[in-house]
Amino acid sequence: MIRNYLKIAFRNLLQNKVYSLVSLLSLTLGLTVVILISLYVKDDLSFDKFHTNGKQIYRLVQDVKNGGGAINKMGNTGIPQGPAFKAELPEITDFCRFKNGWNTLVQKDNNAFKETLMYADPSVLTMFSFDVLSGDAKSALKGMNGVVITQKIAEKYFKNEEPLGKVLNIGDEGADFKPFVVTAVVKSPPLNSSIQFDLLLSFQHIIPTDPAQRINQENWFNASLNTFVLLNPQAEVAQVEKKMMPITAKYVGESQKQSQGSAIKFSTKFSLQPFYRMHLDPEYYATNGMEYWSNEKYPQMLSGLALLILIIACINYVNLTLARSLKRSKEIGIRKTTGGTKSQLITQFLSESFLLTLLAALPSILLTNLLLPSFSELTNKQLDASLLLESSSILMLIALLILVAFLSGFYPALVLSNFQPIESLKGQLKFNNRNTFGKALVVFQFVLAGVMIIGTIIAYQQFQYISDAKLGYKTDNILRFWLPWEQISKIATPMKNELAALPLVKKVSSKSGDWNSTKYEVNGRKTDYIYYEHIDENHLQLLQIPLVSGRYLSSKYSLDTVSSLVVNEAFVREYVAKNQNPYEANIKQGDENSHIVGIVKDFHYDSFKEKIKPIVWILDKQAQAGCLHIEIAKGHEAEALASIKKVYKKFVPYLPIEYQFLDDFRMNKYVDDLRWQKVLNFTSIIAILIACLGLFGMATFNTENRTKEIGIRKVLGASVVSIVNLLSKDFLKLVLIAFIIACPFAYYLADTWLQDFVYRINIEWWVFVLAGFVVIVIALLTVGYQGIKAALMNPVKSLKSE
Repeated sequence: MIRNYLKIAFRNLLQNKVYSLVSLLSLTLGLTVVILISLYVKDDLSFDKFHTNGKQIYRLVQDVKNGGGAINKMGNTGIPQGPAFKAELPEITDFCRFKNGWNTLVQKDNNAFKETLMYADPSVLTMFSFDVLSGDAKSALKGMNGVVITQKIAEKYFKNEEPLGKVLNIGDEGADFKPFVVTAVVKSPPLNSSIQFDLLLSFQHIIPTDPAQRINQENWFNASLNTFVLLNPQAEVAQVEKKMMPITAKYVGESQKQSQGSAIKFSTKFSLQPFYRMHLDPEYYATNGMEYWSNEKYPQMLSGLALLILIIACINYVNLTLARSLKRSKEIGIRKTTGGTKSQLITQFLSESFLLTLLAALPSILLTNLLLPSFSELTNKQLDASLLLESSSILMLIALLILVAFLSGFYPALVLSNFQPIESLKGQLKFNNRNTFGKALVVFQFVLAGVMIIGTIIAYQQFQYISDAKLGYKTDNILRFWLPWEQISKIATPMKNELAALPLVKKVSSKSGDWNSTKYEVNGRKTDYIYYEHIDENHLQLLQIPLVSGRYLSSKYSLDTVSSLVVNEAFVREYVAKNQNPYEANIKQGDENSHIVGIVKDFHYDSFKEKIKPIVWILDKQAQAGCLHIEIAKGHEAEALASIKKVYKKFVPYLPIEYQFLDDFRMNKYVDDLRWQKVLNFTSIIAILIACLGLFGMATFNTENRTKEIGIRKVLGASVVSIVNLLSKDFLKLVLIAFIIACPFAYYLADTWLQDFVYRINIEWWVFVLAGFVVIVIALLTVGYQGIKAALMNPVKSLKSE
């Protein structure tokens, strides 16, 4: 019976080649998009799931409330929390702290290679399921001179030799290399692991031996690492978090006393974040060594786009099947009069849907393999074609095919099986209801396509606005890189002098970290946290940030190395009274008095999503300005970069230079938005392509049904234009209705997205006109092709064929 169903289904597909091909292409494109997005979502949801203790592992996170009541959610902790909570809470059976190394180098012969280092507690190999290939998991990190390496590192440095007991020379930022003995080899962490490393060293290395430094490092207010705890299976998370509160209060109180804490006006509350949730948690980002953090909205948004594409593809099959239903009415009538039941007819039509879906599956898998590298780059994922061969992926694909076949075939099967045999055989079937439903599906398709096209245009406009906007400072032809932290005081000045002497280098300057913040007291009023930078005397001039009044910082003025500040207009506007001379403002930080010597114009150093904030610049006097900025000659980037690398190699022989152009650094703030713009472009193209395939199929069917009418009209003198207009106008009406419906939805979604930007474009009316014009032209070309083809046919041949 099943064989017979499939034979008839295959015969019907061959007899209706145009409709079958249109449906096949639509389903192939739809399945390809869904498979690609499913791989993305599968990867996101599988993160860290390979750890067998994962359900009992939690990361310590904290909500820090400042004096103004604002709460800062932090995924980071300090050194003392893990040991303290384990000592006082029996529900915590173990803990492990992670701290990432900084520019870690491994020496081999006369060369050094940068590797990823993590400092961790000895429990790392027992709490977490990293596959230990050799060595003892329990004792591998108990000694200070032991190192755990991955299989990749073992192969890189020891080839085919047994690595256990061998020595690796490891150093940070070109500092003195120290020998470490390999105590264990583990399998390299998989790509869906938040914890990534090449080397593991004992966490004890980052705990200072000097008592004074140790007291400061073990202060509960410090937060620069990740702490994980392992709960026993019977523990209730809510109860554990409740017990953590008095323990936190006790130790925070002690830290306040050690810090002369009367000036510290904030409190903190620790809670437990499930390890499996960490990767997608939008509130407590995984940083400081935790890699590949994402956001739960990404798989949700992509899943929504996949569903829309799938619906558009399925609509084509439904519409074409309903359109062909009249031609199959006699077949249905004969089946029913010869004893065919409704369930048999439904099975027959569902068989056709399943067969077509299966035929679309193979090219969609091939297309997925072809597009996977580009899609991985687009979504910033490391997806591999081997994922398609996993049992879970195969099961997902089978479930997807069943779903698509059912969605595509069920409604047409239900409609066709309800045909009355007498009406079917007499040709008295009425198509009005089904035609209305088909038109509604076409409208729905183009509503989705219209929303995507409008969204794409508005997203493009916003990023053009960001790219072309006057920032208030110079970014072109400027590159930046960091010097090793411990060597800034030794090499910064001589290196800048040599770089400035290069013929293709115009200016050189340096500054400290990008997002340092601190609090000041202005005229007795305490500020919020304010960005500040330590700079040399050339930095503001290199960036061409103009003065409003006063002067730039300079070593020629003795007070500039002690207490002088340059601020932006936002600082003055926010913290200096309107009737006060800003140069007379009394500014304090702790016990140090400062004064303003210059005010520069506001500029967009932060993202356009942020309001321009107060910034303070201080002349570097503590060797903190280790981020070099170099303006190079335009058009000679390659030659300039080559000479800069030579100078860098002279001063930092072991550490590879990691540079970035300032334009790229600025646009990195929008990396997620730019990625989603590309995803939207991709899905918009696919959506409009699938919708046009459906329109093409419907136009073909409409033309075939009206062949005799077209022939008569031509004999009576109708022009090609009038016939094309006759065949096109009904479809164009549907597209126009769809676009009118799409406009308010698109406006709402685009305006909601633009709310994230403080500085944004206005949504103009012409955007909708342009998008509508694009949609109508595409639809007209799609439908018009069939109209022109029909209008150019010989009318004698058309009438004769009838």
